[in-house]
Amino acid sequence: MINTTIQINLLPPEERQERWPVNRLFAVAALLGLMCFSLFAGYNVYRVYELERDIAAVEQQLQLLQPTQDKMVSTNSQQQVINAKNTLLTKLTTERKPWYAVVSRLAVIVPPQIWLEELGTGDKNTFKMKGNALTYPDLANFMQLLDQDDMFIEPVLIRAERDSQSVVTKFEMTVKVKGL
Repeated sequence: MINTTIQINLLPPEERQERWPVNRLFAVAALLGLMCFSLFAGYNVYRVYELERDIAAVEQQLQLLQPTQDKMVSTNSQQQVINAKNTLLTKLTTERKPWYAVVSRLAVIVPPQIWLEELGTGDKNTFKMKGNALTYPDLANFMQLLDQDDMFIEPVLIRAERDSQSVVTKFEMTVKVKGL
């Protein structure tokens, strides 16, 4: 025979003990939830505090670097002005023909019997000269010197006429310049 005991609770239902204490379970769950929320809120408050402290340190560093930043902005604007001027100067220099070298070379090779009165530019890479020569052979010698020079090519006599009042030959010629 098996002994089995059966318990019978004869108390009214309000006074009977529950098998699962639901009220206590809810209270424990609420307490655990409140603790988790408190820990989460405390962590977030701590993180906000640290981030605000970091922001304050960065703002202080920014205030210390403000004069340097102002100088950098000023220097950058000055550098832009200088770069614009350099660009303009470079553009002007490339468009400008180096006539100083041409005139300097002419000063070296012009013989004493030739007097140049006018120098100017002609068409592409040409140099126009007007002047006086003592004689036609002196003018021919000058043209030969120009033709043999490294800087000049193709001297062309446009006009040459003997002036009866002064004992000179007036001439007008063009010569091409190498490298222009």
